[in-house]
Amino acid sequence: MSWHVTIARRAAREIEEQYHWLAERSEAAANRWRNSLLQAIDTLADHPERCAEAPEAAWHEGLRQLLHGKRRQVHRILFEIRAQSVVVLRVRHTAQDFLGPEDL
Repeated sequence: MSWHVTIARRAAREIEEQYHWLAERSEAAANRWRNSLLQAIDTLADHPERCAEAPEAAWHEGLRQLLHGKRRQVHRILFEIRAQSVVVLRVRHTAQDFLGPEDL
């Protein structure tokens, strides 16, 4: 079964902000990061339930996370499964605080 994956505006904005931050240092690295991140998001089309619940699932039922990256550049792709769709809600660096109810 293949799921339809969409990226919410807020998550798309976070991806672009991180891209621009990286591009100021290295455009090539920024392009590699964004391409790799989008490929990781695309993998959610197959078996998104393989991903663990996010810590925020304690107050936002069904919120899951896919970790992407290595070493100091790990990002949490936060998403939820809705019917036959996967909706990416946020993309955050693991160094950032967990979200609160007002952040989704």
